[in-house]
Amino acid sequence: MPKDSLRRRADTLARLLADARGAEILAELQKLSLETRGAVRTDPAAPEAGASRAPVSAGGVLGAWHVAPTADGPELRRRDLPPEELRSWADVAHVPAARDSSRVVLLGESSARGFLLDPLLTPASALQRQLDAATGGYQVVDLAHTGADLRDLGQTLQQLPQAEPDIVVVYAGNNWVRSRHTPAHLDLMAGALRGGDYTSMRRAYMDRIVAPGVEQFLDRLSRVTRECGSDVIVVIPEFNLRDWIHDSELELPPLPAKDLLTWSDLRSRAEAALAAADDDGVLAITAEMTRLDGGTSPVTGHLRARAAERTGDLGAVRTALVDSRDAVCGLLATHTPRITTDIRTALTEGAVRHGFRAVDLAELLRAEDGLPDPAHFLDYCHLSSTGIEMTAAAVADIIIGHTPGHTSPQNHISAADRAIGDVLAAIHNSYYGQRSTRLAALVNSAVAVPEGRTFATSLLRLLESTGPVWASVTVSALTARPHAARYLAPMLSRSAETLGMWRLQQALCEAIGRPGAAAAEDRTVDVLRTAEQGLIEGAFQSVDHRPERAFLQGFGPVTNLGFRAAARRAVVRLTYRVPAAIRAGDCAAVFLNGHHLGELPGGPHWTSADLLVGPEVLRDGVNRIEVRWPCGGNDWADRRVEDACRLARGDYPVVRAVQGELFDLLVEMND
Repeated sequence: MPKDSLRRRADTLARLLADARGAEILAELQKLSLETRGAVRTDPAAPEAGASRAPVSAGGVLGAWHVAPTADGPELRRRDLPPEELRSWADVAHVPAARDSSRVVLLGESSARGFLLDPLLTPASALQRQLDAATGGYQVVDLAHTGADLRDLGQTLQQLPQAEPDIVVVYAGNNWVRSRHTPAHLDLMAGALRGGDYTSMRRAYMDRIVAPGVEQFLDRLSRVTRECGSDVIVVIPEFNLRDWIHDSELELPPLPAKDLLTWSDLRSRAEAALAAADDDGVLAITAEMTRLDGGTSPVTGHLRARAAERTGDLGAVRTALVDSRDAVCGLLATHTPRITTDIRTALTEGAVRHGFRAVDLAELLRAEDGLPDPAHFLDYCHLSSTGIEMTAAAVADIIIGHTPGHTSPQNHISAADRAIGDVLAAIHNSYYGQRSTRLAALVNSAVAVPEGRTFATSLLRLLESTGPVWASVTVSALTARPHAARYLAPMLSRSAETLGMWRLQQALCEAIGRPGAAAAEDRTVDVLRTAEQGLIEGAFQSVDHRPERAFLQGFGPVTNLGFRAAARRAVVRLTYRVPAAIRAGDCAAVFLNGHHLGELPGGPHWTSADLLVGPEVLRDGVNRIEVRWPCGGNDWADRRVEDACRLARGDYPVVRAVQGELFDLLVEMND
């Protein structure tokens, strides 16, 4: 066929497929092609295609290790992998053959890794120590893998028989609502969204993807361990319900404009009723909010919990906090790892069905009020040293055959290392926008120990510095201890100016004061460049899975930002837009350190504004800017259609309504 004819046909196809409907048709053709080749997997627990289980006699791969057969049984030798990959596995170069010992293999995710305390203290090392103290004769092999989801665990399970385990301990479940999504998953959710709303999409995800995935994983675990002749112990995770608050960017439910406006007005009424100690009023108003949002906002449960706590109904408090924890799961929003009610039920019932023994951390770590004791957590789901020791003791009791509670948890981490772990936890909690009181508690606990105070001072110096992080004189002090080196290593490639961490800076300054004169600020501060970012995770994350944009999108009612001032007067220069305000004429309001600077008229087009700041507003240390957006969400109908099309072609949806956007936010200092 002549080239001109081919070009005409290609142009015709391009015109036909150029709109959202065409993209959906093309996606369906691609799925059909994949299905005919057998390339579409619907099982989130299935290992990657092409993975195979090597016989022990030939040697093979198990996680980060090569398996080498010996006369005394298989031994593990660490593979040559990139440092960033090795950091997610145990810091163990060689696992000798078990010989006459019973081999206990621990599988899991970051909680099982001992996140923020690894390698000084991990569930595996605590379990080994407690078994040795009780009887000896056991070898614990640590195969926990930070970030492991259902598919990763399925891969490890397929390789597991090479290790010849006698006992398998599985401590996982927090990442199972954040697993990688196949085209089949997204297509299923597209159909649910088209036929209903975002609540329907969420329910389809939890019921038809997550729940079957958990069941298939447990079936595979039973089959593999039965072939190995291994006993199984399942550790069911818990969430730090009382001490954790939701992400402010995920507060507003994905609702039609009229319902979202009603919901927002109800929220204001509920908060006023809570302030007035009208607990019955709060419960009545939040019931109406729940009817509207269908359980897709964490705010409703959080308000209900605070009211129920004052009435003394602790059962209602737990139920409300559980609802708040579960609210965003399944909406394809980025959020912290967490176990949900559905996964907890699946693990509990699956353990009974397969005859597994279980350690339920909801029971083990609860305080007198029935809620999980915050002292046993470093953040949302990762355990403190006491939580790790208690978990290991409970598992040891099952292995040895003791009655529950027989093995006493012990403290085997120094006060200095525990203090450094508290600072690492403060970093992590600050990144996720936790309460100032929580950050202060962690920092104050750390600085009460001399080594912790030194570490905290070095961190504050780094946060107040400029230039490449790796060039800072504080780096050697910050990375001297193994757990600090492991979890702070990702920040070494960063620029100090982009770290932000304003909540943490404020908590550190309040605890130890300024460690000396702060580095001179530029006369113009690019506030968006210093938006709070995690030293551990890396760059600032959006609330959805879409690629980062060249401007900041606010999905919550308020956008919070920080900076340090180098003058007593300034001009705040903004370039902003409010793309989908529900009520015409509504304005955004800008506050600095609680002082009202001015109003920003709403509108869908980029607009610039200059706001003057006087000497009575700026302060030494951390300054906080708040942009309070008008209620946005007038694009719900279009967004729902576009999201269904995105899902159908294997892309991620927006889900949350954009409240406002910032292209520039500069603070120009004046003497």
